[in-house]
Amino acid sequence: MPVLDSSEKSGKKQSFGGSCRKDKRDNQKSLQSWIWFIIIIISFWWILSACMHNPLICPSPFQVVHQMVLQIQNPDFVTALLNTMGRALSSLALGFAIGLPCSFLGAFYPFWREFLNRLVSVLQTVPNVCYIILLLFWTDRTLTVILSGFFLLFPLIYRSLYEQLSDLCRRWKDVWILYPQSKWVLTTRICFPMLRAALAAALKSASSLSFKACVTSEILTGLAPGIGKKIQIARLDLNLAGVCAWSLWMILFVFLFEKLWNLLAVRLFSQE
Repeated sequence: MPVLDSSEKSGKKQSFGGSCRKDKRDNQKSLQSWIWFIIIIISFWWILSACMHNPLICPSPFQVVHQMVLQIQNPDFVTALLNTMGRALSSLALGFAIGLPCSFLGAFYPFWREFLNRLVSVLQTVPNVCYIILLLFWTDRTLTVILSGFFLLFPLIYRSLYEQLSDLCRRWKDVWILYPQSKWVLTTRICFPMLRAALAAALKSASSLSFKACVTSEILTGLAPGIGKKIQIARLDLNLAGVCAWSLWMILFVFLFEKLWNLLAVRLFSQE
């Protein structure tokens, strides 16, 4: 085994320390920007609510925070949150389970490329509300929420991965002609490891979109328990502060989920 001398060791320690300090400064800048952003939004919100003097149109931040405290004390809060999360993750998993192999089919086989590109183009033109209405005729409400999220996520996942694979095929075409490999080897041994960054980016963008799609479907289908059902009840009660409170809980939850996913993505998809 090669042995590092003292100068090489000190150089590695300095570079590692420099990268840690840079990450710490970036995190501090990001935190400061978020703090200023929240202060500006809350200030503008408070001024607007004070000018209107109508909680049915624009409740104050204090009223919304009060509703958030009441909601988190409700025993159904965790149940609604977990049910929405489960449906969103089911849509996300189904979208990747079908979108990932379809992207490889489209990249390597001309017939499937033409078929899938046309299918994705059609799926992208149909509003999500149409999927919800159609699926309510064919399935129950739980499957409607999951499948409507899938129809929204599948084109996004397919397009993102297909474009990355097509770019890889163009760049490495000459090499693969000189050193031919089977499609299985190209898929599992060569292309899939190169897609780690694209997979991480697609998962990050699709995860937040899956939660928004599922909440929208829960509102339209009235599926309980879930955050969408809670928002619908607050709307029927003319409780705009409650609607805003549930929306803020959803924003916080998706934000924390994305931060957690970023930490996992660094470990799972980081390039060595």
